[in-house]
Order: sequence, then structure tokens, then C-alpha cells
Amino acid sequence: MMEKLTELGKKIKSADPLKMKLDRTVKSVLAFKPLLARIFREVVTECNGMSIDRIENCIEGEVLISEVPVDDVPVDDGFSRKMFSPEGVERISGLTNETSEHGEEYITFDVLTYLKIPQSGKSEYIKLIVNIESQNEDKPGYDIPLRALFYCARMISSQQGKEFTTHADDPVKYGNIKKVYSIWICTETAQKRANSIEKYDIRREFLVGNNDDNPRYDIMNAILINISEKHDTAGTDNETIKLLTDLFDERISGEEKVTKLQKEYGLPMTKDYEEVLGMCTYADAIERKGILKGIEKGREEGIEQGIEQGIEQGIEKGRFDTLVSLVKDGLLSLTDAAKRAELSTDEFKLKAGL
Repeated sequence: MMEKLTELGKKIKSADPLKMKLDRTVKSVLAFKPLLARIFREVVTECNGMSIDRIENCIEGEVLISEVPVDDVPVDDGFSRKMFSPEGVERISGLTNETSEHGEEYITFDVLTYLKIPQSGKSEYIKLIVNIESQNEDKPGYDIPLRALFYCARMISSQQGKEFTTHADDPVKYGNIKKVYSIWICTETAQKRANSIEKYDIRREFLVGNNDDNPRYDIMNAILINISEKHDTAGTDNETIKLLTDLFDERISGEEKVTKLQKEYGLPMTKDYEEVLGMCTYADAIERKGILKGIEKGREEGIEQGIEQGIEQGIEKGRFDTLVSLVKDGLLSLTDAAKRAELSTDEFKLKAGL
């Protein structure tokens, strides 16, 4: 059976194994939801026990790469506008290059997204803000957990004015702060510390006495996933660690990775050609249906010109419906679909009801 690579499969296959750990490459790979979902199931408490498909469906908005600054997050125009976009997409919409000004480094989050997890039997959901970082230096001159906790603090403080307020007339105020995760994938960990996952969070401790109150305080979680610099997973059976070790192993070619990651870890790297062909057949059926409707309209008008005009309208409607279907199924980007329809992105979205 013939197969077609998924977008994630294409990205991994085309990536130079020797450059797999470089900033731009690793960020673009980590932005794919099937991979994110597997990481989240391992380290995000609220995702434990959930299926991969369900976690993917909980990833909302855009998965942003290098777009949101860490040190200076604008409340109204930056973080809130980009982070809480109502549209879900399979991956990022584009890259924003990191820049520096006056000799100071401009720092951005590697990958940033959020999860909306429905609560069982309730109409409410839990909203989590999640940051993924790649770290290819084992000892950068500071303890990595400190930087991870700083990122958590920035994600919390940046919610003011969007997720929570400090207004006197707001009865909830800080109660609306959303829980945050900063997940660091350390790809060059010394073997003595490799093949481990660390968690740093807030714990409650009574210094004197105790009580039965159950206040909410669990809002900050820093996670370190330590991957062996030698790609040696001996002594661990953890699937997430093994998956990430193979993903960043420069000794394995892109083509070999595609096969291994799909066969051993179930990461979707290919689609059956029959599925793709079926999609084309479906698109053709839509177009034919549009043609038939056009012919019928022409017949009703009872004139040859009406028939010809109806056919043209039917073909055009069929093609547009096809483009919409391909966008909804994640087989064509919104930008490409709009271009093929000779419309702006906004015009396409409006006409398609997206």
C-alpha cells in the first residue's frame, strides 16, 4: 500500500540529522500537536490517563514559535492577542525571528500554546498555559530549573488584564490565574543524570499547626526531561524519553527516524495513499455535485445560456467546497487555499464560514 508523509513526517525526514538540535529545527518539530500530545500525557498532570487524540483536541489556539517575548510581554497587544486566538490550527502560522536591540538579547519562548481540558460531567473546563523549551547545553552557567521557574513566573504575570484582574470590584481577582507549565527538553544531559524527568512545583507545608482548608496554589510547574548526550537509554523503559532520544539522535537519518518513530512509538508519520486518494475522490464528488446543481439550474431557466452559466457556477462552487474541505481536514493551509481561490485570507474565511 502506497503512503504519503504527514507534515510532521516531512519535517523530520527533511531535517539534517546533524542540525536536529539546532534552535530553529527543534522548535519547528516540537510545534506539531501529535508530538506535543505525547509529551503532555507524560508530564502534564491534567493529561495523565487521557488518549493522545483527546489531548490533541484539547490543544487550542495557535502553537506559537518564537513569537512571544519572555522579558517584556505586552498585556493587550502581544501575549493576549497571539496566545488566546480562538482559531485552532495544526501547527504554527509563521515564525518571528529573534532580534537584539542595543546589544541586549531579545528572548522569546521557544514554543507556546494552551490546553482547554473539559471537566467530566460539567460544562466547565480547565485552561492551562504550556511552554516547551529545548536546551542543548548541559551546564550553561546557571541551574536550568531557575530559568524554567522564571519562565513560569512570566507566564503567570502576563495573564494580568487578560485572565485575571486586580480591580477592587472583581470578586475573584487572583482566583482566575491559570496554571502554567514550562517543559524543558535537555538534549545533551550527562549520562549520570540522563533518562530522568524532574518536576519543580509549589508544595504546601505547615510550619506550625494545621487546618482542613484546601486553598488553590498549584499554578506553577517546571519540568525537565533529561535526554542522554550519548543517546543511551539503557536502564529506562519510559517511552517518552526513548522517543525524544531517537528524535534527536544525529546518527539516525531522517528517513530512518520516520520509520522508527511511527513503528515503535505510533507517531503519525504517514497516511495511507488510499486515504489521500479517498480525499481526492471526495473532492471530485463535491465538484461533480456542484456541476450537476449548475446544470439543473440552467435547465430550470430553460435556456442554453443558463445551462452554460449554471455549469460554470457549479464548477466554481465545487472547487471552493473542495478547498474548504481540504483546509478543515488539515491537508491544505488556509493561506494556500485562499490563494488558489484568488481571495484574501479574510475573504476566504468569511465565505467559507471558518
